[in-house]
Amino acid sequence: MARAKPCAGVSAGLLAAGICTFFATPAAADASWFESGDTLLRMDLQVLNDAEVIRLPMNQWPLPRAAVSYALENAKTHDAGNTAVLAALARVRSRMEGAADRPRPNSLKFDTEATVGQAGLLRDFDTLGREDGEVGGRMQFDGERAAVSLRVVAALDPADDDTLRLDGSHATMQLGNWLLSANTLDRWWGPSHESSLIISNNARPMPTLTVERASARPWESRWLSWLGPWRFNFAVSAMERDRADIDAPLLMASRLVVMPFKDIELGFSRTAQFCGEQLQCDLGVFGNLLVGNDNVGIDATAENEPGNQMAGFDIRWASPIGSWPYAVYSQMIGEDESSYTPAKYLAQFGAEFWKPLVDGGLVQGFAEYSSTTCSANTDRGPYYNCAYTQGRFNVEGYRYLGRVIGHTTDNDAETYSIGATYSTPGGELWTATARMSSLNHDGVDPRNTVAARPTDYLALELGWKGRLFGEKISFDLGAEQNEHTDPEVQLFGYLSWRHEFAP
Repeated sequence: MARAKPCAGVSAGLLAAGICTFFATPAAADASWFESGDTLLRMDLQVLNDAEVIRLPMNQWPLPRAAVSYALENAKTHDAGNTAVLAALARVRSRMEGAADRPRPNSLKFDTEATVGQAGLLRDFDTLGREDGEVGGRMQFDGERAAVSLRVVAALDPADDDTLRLDGSHATMQLGNWLLSANTLDRWWGPSHESSLIISNNARPMPTLTVERASARPWESRWLSWLGPWRFNFAVSAMERDRADIDAPLLMASRLVVMPFKDIELGFSRTAQFCGEQLQCDLGVFGNLLVGNDNVGIDATAENEPGNQMAGFDIRWASPIGSWPYAVYSQMIGEDESSYTPAKYLAQFGAEFWKPLVDGGLVQGFAEYSSTTCSANTDRGPYYNCAYTQGRFNVEGYRYLGRVIGHTTDNDAETYSIGATYSTPGGELWTATARMSSLNHDGVDPRNTVAARPTDYLALELGWKGRLFGEKISFDLGAEQNEHTDPEVQLFGYLSWRHEFAP
């Protein structure tokens, strides 16, 4: 497969390097995505990263197929030192080359799906459904530099009264090494297994316009090549029209992910709610938003205050001490701003390990802690009723259709989780997760979407994904206890079926 053509005669200047990067010919045109929730692919790519077979920043979903293609083109297959890594490499290559995920160029693919069950209180990276029943289908077209996926889902008795949904749809065009996309795809920003503090799939996806790098190839400029493989995303989303605070606001989100070292991935995220029917919306407001002028009486007025902003960073570091198969990760997101830097941090810490098996299977485990109370882990806090709420956006705040855009536990929660996954050489996936949360632990807050008052929460969840009789089948089964709403143990879970029509 042809490699990307370098920009000839480019000076070392940053502007020239940027122009070169934008218009450089990609290694292979591919405008499709791997969507958030694909746990097996995420595990396989992470194992290949940690084995130094590939270098691909992957703590940002959805993931462009072109990014995976470029990483495989430059894979160091001689570093695939055990059967589990070889099996992961084979599975990823099969996903890229097989008809199951991508139709032939300029051809159509169809599939249909059905999910039934009962939602649990919280969501994680690969929760199967949102409502008690969902039935839908997808039409997908892949061209040379454009891809369209139209997914239509009918939901049974939805909580937001939106019965017919286009969630999971996109129209994407590739220009040079950039993807321009209009979509309703779930996003997940960060290294966590349970949820992201800033953008997760907890809320339904919003209609979004996105610009993202297609592949993560490093800068060719000697000034920036030290950053290693890098990804960048900029998006503007439309929120719901009827809200209890500001109607029809916009959400701007941007993220940069870099791998300056083979074992470290760094992510920098920023979001901002602004505009809306009750707010001023012009270039002055947007300028204040970009430079962080959002403190009324200091650097903004009540008329041109941009709105609600969050920003922070995350890191995943593989084997920082020794060479054992483990990694540590963290995410820190500021709910406020002070002296043009994030402040009042929400915090998340985790560790994960993996064990390759002789037959090519792989066991992975994780332990994770999250706090959505502002500055709860510093000597300056805690600040309660702070997270996901702001002066202008003071009722529904950083929420979309009744769910927080960030961490699934909403504000003022403290959560401990442990989990394990087992992938077979043939691609079956078994999962187990236990959670213990103290929800909304500061007091009564009706804005909290999962617990209006202090609540202790326990859950145990098991899952399986694979194929039966040639069909894609997934199931989750869990038990949860919410000591405030119902002290009795309640069951939750989903059964999902997907049929792919042969092209």
